[in-house]
Parts: sequence; structure tokens; C-alpha cells
Amino acid sequence: MKRLLLVLFLALLWACPASADKLPVAVGIEPMKYFVDRIGGDMVETTVMVPAGSDPHTYEPKPSQMRAISSATLYFSLGLEFEEAWVPRFQAANPKLKVVRADFGIRKLRMEEHHHHDGQDAGTAHESEDDPHVWTAPPLVKFIAEHILESLSEADPANAATYRHNEADFLRELDQLDAEIRAALKGVPRNRRAFLVFHPSWGYFAKTYGLTQEAVEIEGKEPGPKELSRLIDEAKKDGIKVVFIQPQFSKRTAEAIARAIDGRVALADPLAENWADNLREAAKAFRASMK
Repeated sequence: MKRLLLVLFLALLWACPASADKLPVAVGIEPMKYFVDRIGGDMVETTVMVPAGSDPHTYEPKPSQMRAISSATLYFSLGLEFEEAWVPRFQAANPKLKVVRADFGIRKLRMEEHHHHDGQDAGTAHESEDDPHVWTAPPLVKFIAEHILESLSEADPANAATYRHNEADFLRELDQLDAEIRAALKGVPRNRRAFLVFHPSWGYFAKTYGLTQEAVEIEGKEPGPKELSRLIDEAKKDGIKVVFIQPQFSKRTAEAIARAIDGRVALADPLAENWADNLREAAKAFRASMK
């Protein structure tokens, strides 16, 4: 009986390789996990530090996540506010951890570029920050994919050929997704290509596809009375009837703006788990709001 149990146990081990055989990788947000898993495939085990639905500006890792970090080989960073605070602690917990800036080489937009104002309200007197939301534009994800491929291949050279094959497939998928989004937004008149968001997360998407992102919040600050009044006036002038929000943030101000423009509030989450399908749905939602 004992021999039979041993044989069955060994057979299970053979059929289902332990996750310890996989390259342990950590990332900040769900979209980055999507990219790493598309290139790493079955050879990587990816831990996400900020799960879907959580605010990356304020999230604190759980003990189980810190344990995962302590054994990770790579951490792919996008320069998020959360990462600026926590990556040094990750490295202190795991001195062998290699931190890779997956956004390296991408020209960043300034957050203030998403906030169109007349210069009379607050927002012009401070130095603007870089916008980290580069993953919302499929063409820019190609830069991220190259960094992922290079780092995975260096950490695990035995599987480098497989990583290259997976990345080539992923790049083709990015081109297809880019074409689908362009088709979804084709034909929108120039004077109807603006959309209103509470948190300015879609700037790279807007720039890539010839849209204008009007942001309510800028660098974590809600607008004052004058700026709020101006936003409402501009939304009315542009015929905007939808205020897009993320589920991670309060919707109170967005609902007030929606009432003022006789519109509604809708979700557009740049941190959703299924990155590609989420961008497809976002494109459709933005298009529908521009009627």
C-alpha cells in the first residue's frame, strides 16, 4: 500500500511540475501581469502587488505578498507612486531582487498636459509630474514587452527561445488590438473627440488615437470651485454627457458634474485584469460617449 501511494505521489509530481520550477516574478498592477504572462507563459510565476479594485496610490502589501517578494528574481516597475515608496523596501527584504523599469525609453507626458485650463485657476503654479499610465496605449506596450523579454531571457537563458517566440506572438496581438481600436474610433468628428475622466489615467490612449482627455482631478487634487465651474462649462460646450471614473476612487464629485451637465457616470478602469479586452471595451465606451 505504501509503495502504491509513493508511486501515485511521484506520478503527480511528474504530471504537475511544482511552481518552484517557475521563474518567480513580481509586478505592481494587473496589466503588467498580463504582459509578463503573455511573454513568460508557463515558465513564470507572477505575483501582483496591487490587486484589481485596489488604489495603487495608497495600497500596502500584505504579509503573503512580502513573502513572495522575498523569493522573487525580478520586479517589473512602471514608476507608479506605490512603487516609488515600496520598491526600496522590496529590495531591502530581498537584496538579490532585480528591479526592471519596464517603461524605460518611453517619452512621458506631464500630468498637467491632461488638464486643459485657462491659466486663471490653481494648477499652473506647481511643477507637473510624469504620467505613469503608459500601458493604456498598445504601441507603447511594445517597449514594455522588449524589456520583459530581455530580463526574462537574462534571468532564465535556458528558455530564452521560448520567450522570444511568445513575445513575437504578443507583438502581433498588440498590432491587431491597435488596429481594432483605431477602427472602433474611426469617423468620430474632430469637434467630438473629447471625453471627460475624473482621474487622468487615459492620456496615452487619448494621444495615440487622436482624442482629448479632459481630467477633473490633477495629481491627486480635486478642482476648486472656479475650476469645477470651468470644467462644467467646457463639457457643456463640447457636448460631453459622460464622466468616466475608476472603481478605485470616490465618485461623489463625478456624480455632481454629471448632474450639472445632465449626463451620467460610467466606469473605465485602466487597472482591469484582462488588459486587452478592457481596452477594447474602453474604446467602445469612449466612442459611445462622443455621439
